[in-house]
Amino acid sequence: MVRKLIQHFSRRATPQSEAAAPKQAPNHAGGYGFVLDDRARLERFLILGSEGGTYYVGERQLTVDSAKCVQRCLDADGIGTVELIADLSESGRAYKQDPAIFALAMAAGADQPATRAAALAVLPRVCRTGSQLLSFVDAVQHFRGWGRSLRRAVAGWYTARDVRALAYQMVKYRQRQGWSHRDVLRKAGGAIGPHSLAHEAVLRWIVDGIDGFDRERVVTRSG
Repeated sequence: MVRKLIQHFSRRATPQSEAAAPKQAPNHAGGYGFVLDDRARLERFLILGSEGGTYYVGERQLTVDSAKCVQRCLDADGIGTVELIADLSESGRAYKQDPAIFALAMAAGADQPATRAAALAVLPRVCRTGSQLLSFVDAVQHFRGWGRSLRRAVAGWYTARDVRALAYQMVKYRQRQGWSHRDVLRKAGGAIGPHSLAHEAVLRWIVDGIDGFDRERVVTRSG
């Protein structure tokens, strides 16, 4: 009889279906766990992502929950959140770069101008390859339009790179997510600032191929 009573109440063990501490909250497993703050949840998303979901929650729901967390972090501290995204991306701790690119695209479309500017400023830090840039371009379409600041940031990604490194990226990553570098440069071409003749040759080749060298100018320069 006593053992039956102990099964229902004990100070040494708490059933999974009940909270063991006031700070615990229901989780997706049907039990209770300690709640992570938004910054910790953001770090977990940037490192682990949401691909495949978990044992207890599907990929779609996990992605939606993570995106809402990213948005809350951007609303609370946009610039700090952008810096965290860039730092984690560069640290090598992330399983994949996709979560960081997704979060950066959200930041680039934030309501606060300072957050948008900070996101575009760290674009080269997060998108270090041509493939990652194309993934960002594809993602950012869902959060903002092609304003001048975005066009300048994307154009700067090309012109700021060493010309040999740029040519290598263009050859290795020709197309991703339905976007090619030709598509991107045609979108951002009007915002390309001063650049070297070597960059001019690479950019011209990207946009019009070898036939482009028979034309006077393909990629325009503007301040």
